Amino acid sequence: MSRRMRTACWTCRRRTIQCDQTSFPCAKCQKAGLECFEKRPLRWVKGVAIRRKMRGRVLGGTPKGSEEHTPPQLKQNRSPLRSAKSLAPNVSPSFALEDPCVHDLDWSSRFYLDYYNLRIAKLFILHDSESNPFRNLLSYAMDHSILQQCIIAVAARHFANTGKSFDHADGTLSPRFVNANLDALHFKQRTITALSLSLSHPESSQKDEIMATILLLIFLDILEAGINGWKYHLRGVEGLVNVSHSLLESGPSTYVNNDPGETVDETRRFVARQFSLISTIGGALSGVESRPELAIGSDDSRRHQESIIRSFLGCPGFLLRAIRYFSNQRHVVTNLYMHDDMSIDEHVQNTRMMLELTVKFDCFEWASDFVQSRRCSTLEIQKLSLLSNAYKNATILYGTRILRGFKTQSETAAPESQALVSGLLDAIESLKHDETLFKCLLWPTFIAGLECHTEVDKTLVVTTLKMLWNLTCCLNVIGASNILHEYWKRNDSDDHSAPAESEFHVIEQGWLLI
Repeated sequence: MSRRMRTACWTCRRRTIQCDQTSFPCAKCQKAGLECFEKRPLRWVKGVAIRRKMRGRVLGGTPKGSEEHTPPQLKQNRSPLRSAKSLAPNVSPSFALEDPCVHDLDWSSRFYLDYYNLRIAKLFILHDSESNPFRNLLSYAMDHSILQQCIIAVAARHFANTGKSFDHADGTLSPRFVNANLDALHFKQRTITALSLSLSHPESSQKDEIMATILLLIFLDILEAGINGWKYHLRGVEGLVNVSHSLLESGPSTYVNNDPGETVDETRRFVARQFSLISTIGGALSGVESRPELAIGSDDSRRHQESIIRSFLGCPGFLLRAIRYFSNQRHVVTNLYMHDDMSIDEHVQNTRMMLELTVKFDCFEWASDFVQSRRCSTLEIQKLSLLSNAYKNATILYGTRILRGFKTQSETAAPESQALVSGLLDAIESLKHDETLFKCLLWPTFIAGLECHTEVDKTLVVTTLKMLWNLTCCLNVIGASNILHEYWKRNDSDDHSAPAESEFHVIEQGWLLI
């Protein structure tokens, strides 16, 4: 026999409609063919067991039966590029039962650790997987308070950012996002204080924790702004490596989780690769005097064969080396008075040669080799090829800008910029429905924006940046938009008689656009 409910059922509240409360199940749920729940049903979420026998084991997602508990209407009409942001406020802490260590943490800390597991770990990697290195850092965090506090700071900052909008980033936030902002500042301050103490007396046993913490602080800077702060963290890494040259060398292999392929050594190599990548991409948009020169763990052959599940940007190793080369050439351009004509001509020829090699780079062949460890369809390979082609065109545009700075006849020999911009924007447009690859396109989009001359292209760049913001909630995206708008405004008002060096100003402000 049916009974009368005291309060509106969870299903109707979830559907944001008025429950009739006449009986259980209610009439509206019965009419819609939905299962009526008085309270929110329990569900299992995909997570990582952190300690003891289950340490590192990835638990499956919501069982098939539980999936049916979500009203179908709630799953419809959700744009893929808006879903990531719209889900943020609804995330609630629901740790695996096999993780008793988190029971000692306060509710907010548990929320942010779970938020990191669900949202952040997959944000900073090309393809999420059971061996996601960023998710595996949770294993370290349970035994190392500095890293744990940093993870909480990153999660709190990202959650606070979800309350902002692309067009009004400085607008008033609701109380829960204000609280998240305060949490982010609090845990960041605790992290930096504890890290400073550890760096003043570094111990060998802390090296992995310290390096992982510094890496996450860089990503925290991306969430906060993405300008200059990341360079100080990289310099801290340089100093740390100088203190202990064996910091990133192979040590005794102990498993991070139950997967024999996931070792401490592999996690160290992953962290080292991220530092080198950040140094390259960030250095390309930093002043010659202030850019970092970090190349720890720079085994080029290993990096080129990096697994797809361990890639951060999906940018081919060759193109990263080309970007670093062009960035280094800026030092010559800004100090032409120190070189004779013969020396300058040599640098011009070398820059042209690197541009030619970049033009000849085969993106499809690289994509095919890159996914050889996985069974991928031709469509997936084509999409990955489009991503690498976007980086290829952006690299050529960047190198061409450097070549123009030599003030020689190089202008006539440089690739046609407008054709490259069109090809780059076409690649970006083709990837806009693939969240996994699209989120990696900030740097190519920014470089395309620097070379845009038509309102149509500029509008497409701004639209792309807005989509990237909705996906990532990283404030460096809004920073990139502001830089481009100022650059376009200045170019529209200039008489185009400014010296060639002025082209470098926009790429020497210290932004990390990843």
